[in-house]
Amino acid sequence: MYIVQSWKEIVRHGNQCFDQRRWYDAQALYYSAIEQLERLWSGDKENIQLMMGWIAAMHNLASLYEEQGREKSALQPLMTSYKTIMTLKAGGSLNDEFSYYVTKATRITLLAIIEFSKKYPICDCCKAGLEASWQELQTTQNVLH
Repeated sequence: MYIVQSWKEIVRHGNQCFDQRRWYDAQALYYSAIEQLERLWSGDKENIQLMMGWIAAMHNLASLYEEQGREKSALQPLMTSYKTIMTLKAGGSLNDEFSYYVTKATRITLLAIIEFSKKYPICDCCKAGLEASWQELQTTQNVLH
């Protein structure tokens, strides 16, 4: 009998594989969770839990690549999560609560890339743009009503 696991269980299992340094299994599980989250999220665009779970799974994948010494591969899921959240933010027409969490997610994804760029070189143009975005976020206050 085939039992479908929830994305949370898949990520948890991926984390166990990561801790055991079973890279191939961890990567496959993270990809599986990401695919499931994307499918669910596409049908429920303002679901905060799905958005944050997707970001976490993407960042776990980046950590896996970084742990393997694959810095270029590690940057890709970080940038994908940042760009996806920035697209959501730019799209507007979000309810107040989701907009608040999109701003939080913007900070989380941007900070991850900035921290990554302190360890590994990224192009100066991208780094300057990210730092400018960080400064803009620092001055923006999003209040939940």
